[in-house]
Amino acid sequence: MKRAVRKVFCVLFCLILVVGSVSPAAFAREADLKLLVATDTHFQCPADLGELPAPDAAQYTNGMTPQDAALFYYASSQGQMNYESGAILQKLLDDFAAGDEAFLLLSGDLTGGGRQSHLALAQLLRETEQKSGKQIFVINGNHDCAAQADERHIDMPEFCEIYADFGYTEARSRHGDSASYTAELGGGFRLLAVDSCIYGEDDGELNDSVMAWVKDELAQAKQDGKRLVMMMHHSILPHFELQPMIPHYREHAADLADSGVGAVFTGHLHANDISCAATESGRVLYDVQTGSLISAPNAYRSVTFTGDQVRLESRFITQIDTSLLTASYTPEQLEGLTNDFAGYAYRYFEAGVCKWLNRYLGSPYKVAKMLKLQPGTKVYAALETLMSRLGAAVQLDLYGDGMSVEHIAALGGKQIAKTGCDKPYQVAARIMYGFYHGNEAETSDARSTELLLDCVKAALAYGACALAGPNGQVWEPAAAVLARVNFCGAAEPAALALAETLAGGFTDDLSYAQDLDTVLELSKPADPNDAVPLSLFRKIWNMIREYFSRLFKGMGERHVRSV
Repeated sequence: MKRAVRKVFCVLFCLILVVGSVSPAAFAREADLKLLVATDTHFQCPADLGELPAPDAAQYTNGMTPQDAALFYYASSQGQMNYESGAILQKLLDDFAAGDEAFLLLSGDLTGGGRQSHLALAQLLRETEQKSGKQIFVINGNHDCAAQADERHIDMPEFCEIYADFGYTEARSRHGDSASYTAELGGGFRLLAVDSCIYGEDDGELNDSVMAWVKDELAQAKQDGKRLVMMMHHSILPHFELQPMIPHYREHAADLADSGVGAVFTGHLHANDISCAATESGRVLYDVQTGSLISAPNAYRSVTFTGDQVRLESRFITQIDTSLLTASYTPEQLEGLTNDFAGYAYRYFEAGVCKWLNRYLGSPYKVAKMLKLQPGTKVYAALETLMSRLGAAVQLDLYGDGMSVEHIAALGGKQIAKTGCDKPYQVAARIMYGFYHGNEAETSDARSTELLLDCVKAALAYGACALAGPNGQVWEPAAAVLARVNFCGAAEPAALALAETLAGGFTDDLSYAQDLDTVLELSKPADPNDAVPLSLFRKIWNMIREYFSRLFKGMGERHVRSV
């Protein structure tokens, strides 16, 4: 009996020794990782910005409502709040310093490209790190590095020097021919920051050299038992059907997913959107895109990694410290920026859409550049006439007894939807804001989409019949004929279905409907109905299927109306 008892004690003693020799971390659950993600900050310092333009010197404001023209004549045609960028960025940095997130990731387009802005931004980030005791990591975007440095712009090597304290000094590994690097985040996590830029161009790529380095880092992370948190500027998965993509993205996405990368944080498109894809082996990859910090709704994300889950919370800048603004604003502008920043930012975004439409539809600038047409030629003059007519059409009032979208639609036998908008650009802005915000269903509706298509039809009738009479109005008989063709012609269902499908290819959410606050399950297979097809054939088939679905729906509705 005593011998048996001694054996038991010996076994227990050995177990105690073995357990005591194992690191407590081996039994502890992997610590959570909490970080903030922001992108497309497009920061511009006063030296690169200058003063606000004078109201009478502002470009592309034709067709703005008087209220918008009075406040937002200085708006960017991209909707970026350039003059407010410093105050918006400072609010993000203050939130980061005060929050419980350990790291801040900035995934490209840090500035508008100016050398002085890069230097000023690096100083702001340095001050935030010193004040908070936390770390900030950056990667470059297409606006950050020129192909060659000059007095005003920096190149990639200088980018790495200026932002040495924000990833490059701490780097565990760096790629020699790009700004890519890895860095430790603690708790078993490692950052993989990938440079996807073609310097001097807007498009991106993961070239052979970068991908060879990425694959080495994927293998090393697996060997080291590290979980990778990846960020790059350009999308690794499409977020809508007709989105321009980096070459070979399907292969790259599959490689990343099969190597254990579950989520990639991206920017570039200025929209809050999440896409997911599944590989043949069943692994899932999420492309978590965040909206531009300086474009309404001024979004960033809080991210928590816990086990095989990634919890996402979208946050928005809703107020700024206006004492940080350096430009000379009117009292009305300052009141809006101080008391209702979110509302001011949205109306600024509307004005930006108006400028974009005027610049690219009302002017030959973009088309002439694409076609390499030179001013002063006959072809350029003809294009200028055509674009000016189209531009005048998109400046029409929506409603009214005079020449308006409502009036032209009525000539064609169509009654347009009633909304709170006064101009077509406000309808377009409502739809685009839904995509930028990430909650398309609540920020725009079917009425807005239908009304925008009605605006296009009215613009086509107006532009084609811009034969001014004595009173400067469109020739009504011709407009009536074209309006009937546009609104009630026999080809309407097919044309409408095609227009809706093409428009949806730029705005419809392609996959994963929850784009704001959600939990990503990295260990579970993606739902095939909610995943981006990594097959080109499936992508084309989806567009064809969508077109015929809309066509048959439109023909059915047309039949019901006729009965």
